[in-house]
Amino acid sequence: MRCMYCGRTFFKGQGVVINIGGETFYFHSKKCALEFFKRLMERIPLEVSLPAAKSLARELEEAIRKKEELSKKKF
Repeated sequence: MRCMYCGRTFFKGQGVVINIGGETFYFHSKKCALEFFKRLMERIPLEVSLPAAKSLARELEEAIRKKEELSKKKF
């Protein structure tokens, strides 16, 4: 396989593979995947990406809050 960000080759089963809308993207490392997503987010209009980012942030905060509640000691 070949990293679509830097061109480095890597073996199947290694690296990061992401499917978006039927398209598959291959990266040899999480660093290349992150750089790809940074550049992708710069190209997506704010009116599309901002509501999705806020929704995801709320979802993750809620999951953390539930996890913290479950880990509290009960007397």
